[in-house]
Amino acid sequence: MDIGIIGGGPMGLSLGYYALRKGHDITIYEKDEVLGGMSASFNFDGDIIEKYYHFFCKTDYALFELLKELDIHHLLRWHNTKMGFYYKKKLQDFGDPISLLRLDGTDLISKIRYALFSLYSIKKKSWNDLDEKYAIYWIKSFIGEKAYNIFWDKLMSLKFYEYQNEISAAWIWQRIKRVGLSRDNIFKESLGYVEGGVKVIIDTLEKTIKQMKGKIIHKGVKKILVDDSTLVLEDENKVKHDAIVSTIPINLLYHLIDKENIANKYKDFTYLDVMCVVIKLKKPLSKHFWININDDEIKIPGLIHYTTLRKDLKSNIVYIPFYLPKDGDIFKLSKEEIKSMCKSYTMKINPKIKDKDFLAFDINIYKNAQSVYKPRHLYHLPSIRVYKNLYALDTSYYYPEDRGFSESVKIAKYVVDRYL
Repeated sequence: MDIGIIGGGPMGLSLGYYALRKGHDITIYEKDEVLGGMSASFNFDGDIIEKYYHFFCKTDYALFELLKELDIHHLLRWHNTKMGFYYKKKLQDFGDPISLLRLDGTDLISKIRYALFSLYSIKKKSWNDLDEKYAIYWIKSFIGEKAYNIFWDKLMSLKFYEYQNEISAAWIWQRIKRVGLSRDNIFKESLGYVEGGVKVIIDTLEKTIKQMKGKIIHKGVKKILVDDSTLVLEDENKVKHDAIVSTIPINLLYHLIDKENIANKYKDFTYLDVMCVVIKLKKPLSKHFWININDDEIKIPGLIHYTTLRKDLKSNIVYIPFYLPKDGDIFKLSKEEIKSMCKSYTMKINPKIKDKDFLAFDINIYKNAQSVYKPRHLYHLPSIRVYKNLYALDTSYYYPEDRGFSESVKIAKYVVDRYL
């Protein structure tokens, strides 16, 4: 079978690899100059790093199997990471029982309820009873209003904005559980990375696909003619395939599919954009990998000090992610205004960081990066088999799991085995 795959991110590349392994012919269409999607890398002041930070957890089994098949599993590294919490105008240790008990500015009852909720979420086996619940009300029912305002309010309000009350409890639970299971014990969190970064995986997939006679074309798709299984490319060329698989955000299909009754299935899905600010510092920001933030003067829910995980990096790299609705005010700011804002946030978290310590700065924006996961999300998704020989899926089909490299690999293999 000759298969056209739209999108050259982890899902599209993995799908191409598994389809080739099954004996199909494949062509991957990627509109960007580089492969990877949200896993793409770039040259940041001499460091080749991801545009958007990545880490792996110990339950990412599908990824581990792929790394073995690609003969790069030996590059997988694990490191104990620490969490911090900027609260009451100071950066405090967080993420383990002793740090939680020592946390300043929080009453003992709130701490205990938060700890019990986290432990319950990690131990809970099934998400089915959470599928119809809203995350905010589910969390508050366990930890109370006071603890919610301390530990969760900024995370939800500064990531989902007007959608914060609509987020599925099942999706939030899965995020807690995934990271919670990536621990050596209750005191040690252990996260993984591939030496050389995610670029090593993307490059190896690309090389392997080409060695297996798969094609990768850097052109976008302008239209999908579903009756003829034909793609109209951005240069107006038409390419016919036996089957087409789309791995781009499904809300984009509303504008691509030529049959209105099918296109309308994808009309009402909500996605947030992400803007990730990347900073290189002369000195370390802190000992913490991720830092949650609860401060009225800092309009982000947290940031990532990436170098505390990636020991193969020599520079001090910090990621500041903004998840934004389409009309987010930050899109109206200039690059210099964003830079100034992020510098001020960084210096508030660590007052020892001075203006001279900022060595490099960049901004990456990815449209339709984060689906808004409402209760019963899977029931609202169209079938993966859209019409005749057209198939479509994206990261929202992982539900209740969040988007991630391993989840992309897992669902790509499933689609090849089940449908192709």
